[in-house]
Amino acid sequence: MTNLPSIKQLQYLIAVHQHQHFGRAASACFIGQSTLSSAIQNLEETLGCQLIERENRSLMFTSVGEEVVERARIIINDTLSLKELTKSFLTPLNGKLVVGVIPTIASFIAAPLYHFCQQTFADLELILIEDTSDKLLDKLEHGSIDLALLALPYETDKFHTQVLAQDRFSLVHHKDYTIAKGVEDFNLLPDASVFLLEREHCMTGHALSACHLNRASCINPFEAASLHTLLSMVEHQLGVTFLPQMAINAGILKDKNMIATPPQNNAYRDIGILWRKTTGRIRDFKLFSAQLEIFLAQQCSVK
Repeated sequence: MTNLPSIKQLQYLIAVHQHQHFGRAASACFIGQSTLSSAIQNLEETLGCQLIERENRSLMFTSVGEEVVERARIIINDTLSLKELTKSFLTPLNGKLVVGVIPTIASFIAAPLYHFCQQTFADLELILIEDTSDKLLDKLEHGSIDLALLALPYETDKFHTQVLAQDRFSLVHHKDYTIAKGVEDFNLLPDASVFLLEREHCMTGHALSACHLNRASCINPFEAASLHTLLSMVEHQLGVTFLPQMAINAGILKDKNMIATPPQNNAYRDIGILWRKTTGRIRDFKLFSAQLEIFLAQQCSVK
């Protein structure tokens, strides 16, 4: 029988690559440094080549060592998927589920989603992580989260992507801001009258695209870091903005003298759920997504 590397050895190798230090890697793996060094040496003997160059207290991975680390990550992920598969089969939607959510969704549904999951999945421990789309996709790729809830379109080719809901945009302005009343072509709005979130928020791009606003002079150079700041500009009749239906349903305009008017072209953003294509929890994620679709339909409905 061929002598093969062990999963444990590959995990130790990845830890050394991550920490670039034998001592720190050993601590992260909860073993002694001598145990870790011996395991790496045995791995090198099994593979028949040097993976790490050691000199005094420094180390450097060889070119083949870098390649082995990449392959090792794939093997570890596949092994974890195998374990997830059996666990999901025996006890579906049981234990911890870590879901990443972008701020322009989490702000409006985080608390209701917790309550919904408590009522729907008795054995599920839901953990929500709020972050930007780019950071959530990185966390998803590296296994820090199980699922990501994003606004689409977005570059998500690496992952399985399923659209769950359409969240319609509305034009929002103060009730006395007569300039915006009855406007159907938003490119006819005055110069610098459209206030938006800063560009790292995907809601800005989605709103512009969905509402067919392509005249750059309409957009005010001010970029808000939060919806609270954005609405304060609109509330003081400095211009208009666009808000998704889930924000309106969550009461963001409550007690404000503002009007929300849906565009004639039914502008919207898609709300989608993403997971790794290599996961072994597909059964779990499909069950969760089916219920999440019902939940989001309520959050995005026009009331």
